[in-house]
Amino acid sequence: MEKTGTTILTYLSYFGSLAMLTVNSFKKIMYPRKTENIFEHIEEIGINSFPLVGIISIFIGMVLVMETSYTLKKFGAEIYSGGIVSISMIRELGPVFVAMVMSGRVGGAMAAEIGTMKITEQIDAMRVMAVDPVAYLVSPRLLAGIISLPALFIISFFLSIIGAFIIGVFMVGIPSGMFLYQTFRFIVLRDLLIGFIKSAVFAVVVVTVAAHEGLRAHAGAVGVGKAATTSVVISFFLIILSNLILTGIFYFI
Repeated sequence: MEKTGTTILTYLSYFGSLAMLTVNSFKKIMYPRKTENIFEHIEEIGINSFPLVGIISIFIGMVLVMETSYTLKKFGAEIYSGGIVSISMIRELGPVFVAMVMSGRVGGAMAAEIGTMKITEQIDAMRVMAVDPVAYLVSPRLLAGIISLPALFIISFFLSIIGAFIIGVFMVGIPSGMFLYQTFRFIVLRDLLIGFIKSAVFAVVVVTVAAHEGLRAHAGAVGVGKAATTSVVISFFLIILSNLILTGIFYFI
């Protein structure tokens, strides 16, 4: 019983400190800073992630059409496979997929970078020079993530449609006009806005978790590697959890 209580308190303490870091980062996100730093982070988080996100998005669209059209063809409804792809990508798969790519590609590296600064006492040096590590290290990355991830999401959506179009038209044999009509027929502005909101929330999760783990790093190189790994694992968990909560709020409440 005592062990269970200790475990619960440990988790509460962890997520409490994570929430405090998130709030603190938002408070300092509008403080004056070098614009070049934000652009550098946007390049690292968004632009450099584009090739990976783009290629995988096309493949996801192709696979979804293959899977759905195979089943729908039994009912003579394969023309709706494009609509299933578009709704799936804009509501659920697009934001979650981009967030997970960002977590694996950027989150781990971010945690390792901040963790290395913590181990080598660079963060302590910042505090000595009256520089707030959160305002200098976390807030610019948070702002860059909130800008980059929704942009990647919308790019991912359209590229998945292109992949779906290639398979649906040239392999399944759906007329191109009918495929495009059914693809965009069921999408409404509300779905797009929800996708943007989810992407922004996931960006906050990835950046703050990575920064939190980096700031907690200790025990030398081993601690840096552990921070990077833990950052990705916890980000995945919180992305799925927050997606569940947001979907329930937007579609069932």
